[in-house]
Amino acid sequence: MNYIVRKILKNIIPKKLIKLISKNFQYNSFRGNFRNFNEINKKLTNYDSSKNILRATNALKIASKSNYLIDRDGEVLQSKNQNFQLLKIMSKLLNKSKFNCVVDYGGSLANFYRNNSNYLRKYNLIWIVIDNKKICSVGKKIIKKKNIYFFENLNQVNKFILSRDLKIIFCLFGSSIQYIQKFEKILKQIKSIKINHIIIDRQPVLRSKKTKYVVQRTPFWNGNFSYAVKLYNSQSLINIFNKNDYFLKKKFYAFGDQFKDGEYKSYIFEKK
Repeated sequence: MNYIVRKILKNIIPKKLIKLISKNFQYNSFRGNFRNFNEINKKLTNYDSSKNILRATNALKIASKSNYLIDRDGEVLQSKNQNFQLLKIMSKLLNKSKFNCVVDYGGSLANFYRNNSNYLRKYNLIWIVIDNKKICSVGKKIIKKKNIYFFENLNQVNKFILSRDLKIIFCLFGSSIQYIQKFEKILKQIKSIKINHIIIDRQPVLRSKKTKYVVQRTPFWNGNFSYAVKLYNSQSLINIFNKNDYFLKKKFYAFGDQFKDGEYKSYIFEKK
């Protein structure tokens, strides 16, 4: 929920009612059943729209001025909701005495790294974000940390790591797979550059229903956006990884409210 709007609503609406409205909206946030991304109305919000980019930029600026606020997906939050189970798994893959290169696919303005920096900064990390051209441009201008880099695709990343003789420890997808139109192609690229571990956080999946294309709607206090989404069946998503020689090591619940027929999960995959 937008931080400023939330503050206003808290003064005029009971907290329990706000929570109930938010939870009900989240439960019905994925709607429709389409055949593919192209069938979904083209008037939906583009991920690189000026409104989206401005929202993410403003959220970063607000959060950076405070010690207790964080930003995520263009939203300002008062709670970090750190997933320590996920961070513990990451720590086992990282080495304190060497450079650790991580690819954060769809990582926006390095949200995951910045929001978990109190835990991750003890590692010698090179954090590489892959996102659209406009997000990369904003990230390069605003984020001054020397260990965070922004690229538009995996080909650029591969050239960068080869030029510096780096090894990618793992690739992170933080609630981004559902927006990627050709995810299996991306997965094959990841395999080709020899990334052995893939970590997925906050992934919305269907428990038993078949994979489908839907519209994801956000409430007015969180931008009032509509996005095209491929909502995967949990086992079907696992099967896609298996097909590409990545096998499930662990899965567990992630932060995110339940929605109709589904839930948010984290997955750890390892290449065989």
